[in-house]
Amino acid sequence: MVSKYSPRLKVVAENKIILNGQVVSYNVKRSTRARRVRLEMKRRTELTVIVPCTYPLEHVTDIVKSKQRWILNTITRFEDYPLFSEKSIVSGDVIAYLGKQLRVVAKKGKETIPVYLERNRLVVNSASGNGELRSMLQTWYKTQAMTLIQEKADKWSAKLSVNHNRITIRGQKSRWGSCSRNGNLSFNWKLVMAPETVIDYVVIHELAHLKQMNHSKKFWQLVAAYCPEWRDCKKWLRNHESELANGLFARQMKLEL
Repeated sequence: MVSKYSPRLKVVAENKIILNGQVVSYNVKRSTRARRVRLEMKRRTELTVIVPCTYPLEHVTDIVKSKQRWILNTITRFEDYPLFSEKSIVSGDVIAYLGKQLRVVAKKGKETIPVYLERNRLVVNSASGNGELRSMLQTWYKTQAMTLIQEKADKWSAKLSVNHNRITIRGQKSRWGSCSRNGNLSFNWKLVMAPETVIDYVVIHELAHLKQMNHSKKFWQLVAAYCPEWRDCKKWLRNHESELANGLFARQMKLEL
């Protein structure tokens, strides 16, 4: 998730470690607010280990070693996908949509449609808008989210025999959906970067709250009846939370232990 370092964070150590033959530099910072250790990576070369004030520094190396897979995978993501870098999105970059990787192609054409899907490409007609690619793409993503989630909500509400009211598309950092007691639903537009099975799970999850406004055993039984793979979907969201949460404005990836 994106976050700003608190003034209470203080660098107490700088170190290097070799992970699978790759030299990784990292800083250790103490936090007066942290209750547990967390790893944050801002750009591929900036790994920070944040620890509580009383945490023994001699244990940090073991923590870094134990999270070798996450660290190296995150470095690879920064290298392979410009979505997770600080530079602006440009033509040729790759971004996610419905669980697939699409190539962004910017061109000036006669079309009046600002952004459209063409096979495995997301074409941005730079002549049709005044914004940068990232801004135009985000507008397109939000529109797709509204259309797709509305369709899925209507479909699954009929199957669950429930009636929902207004649907709102928002851009929360880590909340994928919510359901109010009066039947209003809210969903995160960034969900359209996830596979459709995951989107279905989130929609079913929120609609199930219209029958069970809790997370009781009955609630999960209801979800499982319409989404047998809900555990896999929930796990997918947890594993990809950082990149989804940051949407098209990703700056930093975090792992809390």
